[in-house]
Order: sequence, then C-alpha cells, then structure tokens
Amino acid sequence: MSHPHRHVLAAVLLAFFALPTASFADDGRAAGFKPGPAIPPPVDNKPVDSAREPRRDAGPQPQDVVTADDIIVQGSACIGIDCVNNESFGFDTIRLKENNLRIMFDDTSSSAGFPANDWQLTANDSVTGGLNKFSIDDITGAKTPFTTVAGAPTNSLFIQSTGKIGFRNDNPLLDLHMTTGDTPGIRFEQTNASGFNAQTWDVAGNEANFFVRDITGGSRLPFRIRPGAPTSSIDIAATGFVGIGTASPDVLLDLNAPSASTTPVAVFRIGDGGTDAALANRFTVDSFGNVTARGTISQLSSRSAKENFSPANGAMLLAKLEKLPILNWNYIGAPSDDRHVGPVAEDFHAAFGLGRDDHVVAPTDMAGIALASVKALQEQVKVRDQRITELETRMAELEALVRKAAQ
Repeated sequence: MSHPHRHVLAAVLLAFFALPTASFADDGRAAGFKPGPAIPPPVDNKPVDSAREPRRDAGPQPQDVVTADDIIVQGSACIGIDCVNNESFGFDTIRLKENNLRIMFDDTSSSAGFPANDWQLTANDSVTGGLNKFSIDDITGAKTPFTTVAGAPTNSLFIQSTGKIGFRNDNPLLDLHMTTGDTPGIRFEQTNASGFNAQTWDVAGNEANFFVRDITGGSRLPFRIRPGAPTSSIDIAATGFVGIGTASPDVLLDLNAPSASTTPVAVFRIGDGGTDAALANRFTVDSFGNVTARGTISQLSSRSAKENFSPANGAMLLAKLEKLPILNWNYIGAPSDDRHVGPVAEDFHAAFGLGRDDHVVAPTDMAGIALASVKALQEQVKVRDQRITELETRMAELEALVRKAAQ
C-alpha cells in the first residue's frame, strides 16, 4: 500500500530540481553574479597578493541546501569544488578537496560575557611563493599562533599522555625532551621592540659540553660543563652557600679538597695563563693547606681598624719566649722531607694567650712577639753597653794609676 503523501512529496522534489540553476546563487546574490575569490584576513601579516590563485569552479553555481535537522552520513564525505563522483576515500572519513582549503569557526555568540572569538584552520598559503603549511588562525585577533611547515620531521611536536612534550621524540621522558643529531638547544632572543637592548643567548649541549652561549657578544661561551663532571661540582645550598665538590657547603664558598695523599694537589689557583708555571701561578692553595703567593701577602694593620691598645711588656715577653719550645716538624700526611720549624699553637697560646684558640697561630702575633722581644733585647744591650763603657773607663783610670806608680 502506498503512502498517502508519497506522490505529493515526489512532485515537490521534481519541481525543486527542475528549477533553472542560473536563477540561484550560492550566497543569495542575484543570478549571474560571480564573486571573486574569498580573501581571508591577513592573519599572517602578509600583504594580499594580486597573484592569489583563484578558486577553481568549472560549472554553474551550486544551489544552497539548508536542512533544519541533524545530518548523519554513514560513509565518507568530500567537500570542495574538486570532489568527483565515486571519490576514492581510502580510510578518509572527511576530505576537503580544492585549491584553497579553509575551515572557519565563526562564533556568533552575542550575549554579554560569552566568548565569541573566530578561528580558522588553514592549509597552505594562497599567494604565489607562499608557504606549504598548516596553521591555526585567530581570525578575530588577526594573528596566527600556530604553524607547521610541510617537511617538518616526524614527531616534531609530540605530547605524551602524561603531558610530557617531545621535540623530534615520540617517547619524552621529562616535561620537555629534545632529540637531534647535533647540539640540541634553546635560544632566548630579546629584540629591542620593548625599548631594551637586543640580546640573544643559547643554552645547548653536545658530546663536548653543556654551555651557555652569548650570541650577541660574539658567540662566547661564558659557562661550560664538561661530560663526566662529578656530582656537586658546583652545589648551591638553600642558605646561599656555594659548594665546590661538596653537597653540604657550610660557608659562603666551600671547597672540598681531595683526600690527603703523599702528593699535594692544587685546589685553588689564580693564574695569568702564562707558559712558565712558576710565574703564571700567582696564588695557589693545595690540598695540604699550603699557600703559595707570587707577591706580597699583607695583613690589615691600620690603626683605624684597631682598638683597646695597651703597651706590650717586652721583657716579660722575652722571658716567656725564652721558655717557648721551638721545634722542627712536618704536617701529618705530608712528605717526611717537607720540614718546617716553629712553635706549636698549643704552646704559643699557653705562653702568650693570643689568638682565638689553641690550634692556630696568627703571623702578626708571632711577628709582634718577635719585635717586642728584640726591643727588650735592645734595651738589655744598651744597659750592658753602658756598663761596659763605665768599666772600660774605670779600667783606663786604674791602668793610668799603675803606670804612674811604677815610674
């Protein structure tokens, strides 16, 4: 049994498709009107090129089809003026096919507070000599925040399910993971657009080193780390203390010297790069604590830096110095032939009570004791010289009396 409205529906469809196509336009314009190619806003800041390729359209303008209902296609769809009958889709579900490919997201929201920015997906430039690229365009803002150019390698940008991002890497192990065959790096380029001086830095690494490069300054490398550097080569604690060779610095700059051996190793050096090591090393501290300076070591001794003055009793210091043991010795762990002479700090501290503790002796204290003792000796010499002069005078007088009595 036929549907009661089937013949009416068929008549309407036949009348619709029998209408002359020349009397319709795809955008509601008058018949025969052929618009020029649609020119999108210059979202890539490129000027509109007169050589823009026009949209190919080999037939009459199609009729608009408006359907006020959902559309379900149980198959593939091809959209574009170059789609053909019996299109071979392969695994494609939706295909865009023509020479100017764009997908526009035109948000018509008009209520206050609702976002209404328009976006566009763009495949390739539409100007002569343009880029083969895929872009996301901010149509409202006239910007292109994302572009990938044809030929970019596989996994140029790969976002793992964990949120980790790989650059040329499909298995990023950290938040950002870059992989390349030659010196992966990051460039920081400041232009003068904001009124500051232009400056460009690189942070990169390879088999030779990890480095910071001053591009603006002539590609100098002010900071480098070589492969194999030990843990905590430089270690900055939460206190701001800096450790070199230690993870637990206790002072502003804490150098951890190698374990003591029979041969001292330089742990701190100031040099001038000369070829003669004896002259090039201006200041050296080794693992035994030996300090070598090519020049004068001066201690602050200004009156303006001192207080609580009192005269030194030279005679008393001389008497104590006379009782102070002066020994030959070598430091524990140092070679036996590395000999020195002088008092031990414990004896010096017990005798004179100078210094902050009984394990160290200040060179200025030893010099002060020596100077005071020399002055005391000089006073004794003066007294003895005076006594000798008096005795010599009396001796001369006695000799004169003896000669006179013998006459």
